[in-house]
Amino acid sequence: MLDNYQYNLGQLFHEVSLEHANRPAIALIDGSLMTYHDLNIISNKIAHVLARRGIQRHDVVAILNDKSPIAYGMMLACLKLGAIYSNLDPKSPIERFEKMIATCQPKIICYFDDQRSVINEYDSAGCEKLCYTSEDFNETLESAASQMLEINKYVSSNSPAYIMFTSGSTGFPKGVVISHQNIANFICWSKETYNTSPEDRFTNINPMHFDNSVFDFYASLFSGASLIPVGENLTKIPMKLIKALNELRPTIWFSVPSMLVFVVNMRALKHEDLQDLRIITFGGEGFPKNSLRKLWNFFDERTQFVNVYGPTECTCICSSYVVQESDLENDDLLPLGPIAPNFYAQVIDENGAIIHGEETGELLIGGPNVGIGYYNDLSKTQDAFIQDPAENAHVKTVYKSGDLVRLDSTNDMLYFMGRKDNQIKRMGYRIELEEIENVLNTIDFIDESAVVYVDNEKYKAKIIANICSPNKDEKKLKEILIKYLPSYMIPDLYVYCDSLPKNQNGKIDRIKIKDQLNQ
Repeated sequence: MLDNYQYNLGQLFHEVSLEHANRPAIALIDGSLMTYHDLNIISNKIAHVLARRGIQRHDVVAILNDKSPIAYGMMLACLKLGAIYSNLDPKSPIERFEKMIATCQPKIICYFDDQRSVINEYDSAGCEKLCYTSEDFNETLESAASQMLEINKYVSSNSPAYIMFTSGSTGFPKGVVISHQNIANFICWSKETYNTSPEDRFTNINPMHFDNSVFDFYASLFSGASLIPVGENLTKIPMKLIKALNELRPTIWFSVPSMLVFVVNMRALKHEDLQDLRIITFGGEGFPKNSLRKLWNFFDERTQFVNVYGPTECTCICSSYVVQESDLENDDLLPLGPIAPNFYAQVIDENGAIIHGEETGELLIGGPNVGIGYYNDLSKTQDAFIQDPAENAHVKTVYKSGDLVRLDSTNDMLYFMGRKDNQIKRMGYRIELEEIENVLNTIDFIDESAVVYVDNEKYKAKIIANICSPNKDEKKLKEILIKYLPSYMIPDLYVYCDSLPKNQNGKIDRIKIKDQLNQ
């Protein structure tokens, strides 16, 4: 072990747990606390259990994560062993679950006993299962810490740390591999960007199988701060969620905008709520300005709002933008911000040539947060993790994001313009469906919207706007849209609904919307 030089995350957490031994690492909703010392001990015990079951460096451990101390300890144990953990959705459809298991090929699946869990449907022949309530975890191992340090010193910085599954445009899950080095750089960025201290208390609202949880887990537990696990059931009842969080006094909240919109629309917030909240940060989708204005009014100047951007392939976040009050005066999407330090951004045209002006093009991302690739999928890795087009002298990998952006040369600010895979061509015109959504979301009587393009026997080449609104005055709606959109971008059909379907990560599920339209 080298003094003051931690080259992997197991070493880093050990140092953090010694420095903050008696401080709370996990603050549970029921009011109980777990210290860093105790979390470190639990993770050492779990690491020994896994090692005795044959888990070694680079083996994959699948975790059905219930946000319990054992589940967090399981993640830390894998980091210490040099194993690769993958948090999987306990409520995943069995077909998707089987695809993810087939991709990551875990040696063991760690799960909690729940009748609703997909583990009850899965035939795990050839893959060991270990329940969180196993008697193995109750053993006292006096030599756990010293043995873990000995094992951990053989884990290199470029070793894979986790596999995070993401659907991509095809709906087939891809397993993004992120290294210890990627995350170590991310931790440094989060400390500096959010001025994190041991006094901070982070919400963990995001599901652990969703990449936003990377921020929750690593930005808190690797800086001496506290983590507040929030279960899925609580997120469905905003009034109870806010009441519970008022007791635990979080200082930093991170979620997708849809979660915050839900809280606002359900009238769960009062001005006196969440008095210690100094930062609300959000990302993963655009934040409708109408809802953002409402949220802003609850917090005034006591809370900083930060919009973040980053693909799963680039360790969760690679740019951030502190929202200004002047941003609320228009209905444009918020800027993504300048690219984070130690990253770099390039914008390319359809032919792969670098754009040096401010034209819209596809974003390439380079730097130490760019992941290793896709697990067990060399073909997709080679398609997305490509050679930097500006570098011919040596290998330099950048990630081809699929996001269309504009880069302002005066302040290096990135602006999101849409997705390559959500761009359609109609009547010779290229149309970004997000541009239509952005206009819809500025209309006062619309709570939420999602625009999809459907071309099948039922709907022939139709732009369909799915809208949550108490007002179904379509004539008025079209009058407003025609002021901001050319005629070829006006939706062909409007579908009104009480709520838009969300996926397990809380984002609007456009695949499900299309499926519903086809029924």
